[in-house]
Amino acid sequence: MLLYEFDRYDEAHNYLDRVTLLLLRLNDDSLLAQVNETRARVLVAEPRYAEASRVIASVVRTFEKGGEHALLADALVIQGVALARLGGDERSLPILRHAINLAEDSGSHSNAGLAALALIEEHGAARLSEYELYGAYRRADELLKSTQDAKDIARLRACARIVIRKLSGARLSDKGFTLARAVQDVEARFIAQALELEEGSVTRAARRLGLSHQTLAHLLQTRHESLQGKRTPRTPRKRSIIKKK
Repeated sequence: MLLYEFDRYDEAHNYLDRVTLLLLRLNDDSLLAQVNETRARVLVAEPRYAEASRVIASVVRTFEKGGEHALLADALVIQGVALARLGGDERSLPILRHAINLAEDSGSHSNAGLAALALIEEHGAARLSEYELYGAYRRADELLKSTQDAKDIARLRACARIVIRKLSGARLSDKGFTLARAVQDVEARFIAQALELEEGSVTRAARRLGLSHQTLAHLLQTRHESLQGKRTPRTPRKRSIIKKK
């Protein structure tokens, strides 16, 4: 870990190889998984994201089997970051969200805060709604309020800038700015917020927005397809058993 902190990655791998051989002889899967988690961190830093993703996947499986929730939460953060940087946003987002909740539930508040920062760093600029982004930052700030670590504080400040930039909205000076796109982004912001507040119910979200169910459903199918994942699965309407004459 010290070599990793000093960016001496080749030397770090050498030590990891040596301890891996020792743990294989001892047949200690839990400790071996912790060593492989460190290796995944090094691979992410190099950056060798595909290899990191393969290594951390086995670590996650081991911690899941052992019920080691605090260790699992840390491993999930690494997995979520590696997937995000490989372009696997759809898999990365739920993994990072799960990591935050798991760390907090297991009493690892600082680790939960760091997981929230990872969510903002990897997805805050493009993938998170303003509502979720602000919520993630407030959560991180609260969970890390006692930290004295300079790196953690620097990350908090950097994430604050991401939040401020996103909440400030589009600007005329932005590359490719169009009024139509800016209006659509604002529309998407409020639809996403309504769906989150109403736990995915299109009917209740539409009522909150002052729209009909049909109008909101149409917007989700046409202008805001990326928000479809926030709605609860649609259930087909039951056919009447009474035949019309």
